[in-house]
Amino acid sequence: MLNDTRHVLKYIELFCIHYAFLTLEIIITNKKTSLIMKTIVLKRIILLSAIVAFSSVFNLIFASRTEFFIPSTSDSLPISISISTPPDGVEVKAVVQLVHGMCEHKERYYPFIEFLNNHGYVCVIHDHRGHGASVLTSHDLGYFYRAGYKGMIEDVHMVGDVLRKQYPDVPFILLGHSMGSMVVRSFAKQYDDAIDALIVCGSPSYNAGSSLGEKLASRYEKKYGDHYRPEKIQQLSFGSFNRKFKSENSPNAWVCSDSTVVAKYDADTLCNFIFTANGFENLFELMQYTYDEKNWKMSNKLMPILFVSGADDPCIGSKNKFNKAVNKMKKVGYINVTSKLYPNMRHEILNETEKQRVWDDILLKLEEWTKNK
Repeated sequence: MLNDTRHVLKYIELFCIHYAFLTLEIIITNKKTSLIMKTIVLKRIILLSAIVAFSSVFNLIFASRTEFFIPSTSDSLPISISISTPPDGVEVKAVVQLVHGMCEHKERYYPFIEFLNNHGYVCVIHDHRGHGASVLTSHDLGYFYRAGYKGMIEDVHMVGDVLRKQYPDVPFILLGHSMGSMVVRSFAKQYDDAIDALIVCGSPSYNAGSSLGEKLASRYEKKYGDHYRPEKIQQLSFGSFNRKFKSENSPNAWVCSDSTVVAKYDADTLCNFIFTANGFENLFELMQYTYDEKNWKMSNKLMPILFVSGADDPCIGSKNKFNKAVNKMKKVGYINVTSKLYPNMRHEILNETEKQRVWDDILLKLEEWTKNK
C-alpha cells in the first residue's frame, strides 16, 4: 500500500512540474496576457508547488527511498532522482552514485541498491535525460534535448552534488553501466577530483564507425527532424548483438542469461524504444569524447578504477577490445586500474543468474576502498 501511494504521488509530482513548466512558458512568451490571468497562473503554480512539496515530505517521512525531481542545470529539464539510505542503526560508510545505461531506467537497479544499503552505502541514481521519468512526454524517450550528451554529464555532476553536500565526510564512488559507463568516464575526464573511486560496468568498446554514425544521425535529424527514430542506425549498431542467442526467442537475449530478466525487459515500455536521431547523434559523440585521450584534467590519478563485464557480452566486442578500454584509462594517466571478466555472463552482470558473485565482488572492492579512507 505504501509503495502504491509513493508511485501515485510520483506521477502526480511529475504532472505538476510539467504543467507548471508549460504554463509558465506560455505566460512568458505571450505578451498580451492580462494581469488577472497572470495572477491566476501564479496561484496555480503555487498550488502545484505545494503538491510537489507534500510528495517530497511524504517520501522523506515514510520511505528510506526518497524520489524527487530537480531541474537540470543545463536546460531546466526535470531530472528524476532516487536516494536510498541504509537501515536505521547501520553506519554510513560511503555514497555510491549509479548511472544507468541506454534504453532503461533507475528502477531496474533497486535490488542491487538495496543490497548496498544493507551494507552501509547511501545510493543515488537518476533517470538520464530522455529516459524513465526524465522526459517531458513519452514521445521524448531516446531524445537528449538541446543539452545533449554534455547535459547528461552535467546531470551526473548535479545529482552527485546533492549527496556530496549531505555526506561531505565519507568517500564518494561513481558506478556506470553500459552507456552510463561512458558517461562516468566522461565525468571523470572533467571532474575526477569530485569522486574517490570509479566502477566501469558493461563498457561498450570503442567503435571506429562512431564518427560515421554521428554524421548519419545528423543527416536523419536534418531531413526528418530530431525526433525521428532511424531503424537503420539501430540495426547497424545493435543488429549483430543477438546473433549468438537467436535461439532464445527474444531480440534482447544478449542482455542477460536470466530469461525472467529478459522477459521483464521485453515487456517494459521504458526499455523498448529506438533512440531518436538526436539521441543517436549524442550517443556517438559521447563515445568519441570518452575514448579521446585529449583534455583529461587528471586531478586524481591515484583514483582506483575497476572495470567489470560479462565475457559473453557482445558490447565489449572481444576480450582484446575490453582490455583496450581498460588500458585507455592507464594511458591517459590513471595508475590504479583493474579489471575482471565474468565467464558465461552477458551484458547486465548486475542482473545475471549468478549476480550475487558480482555484487559480492563489488562490495569487497567498496569495503577495501572505504576502509582506507
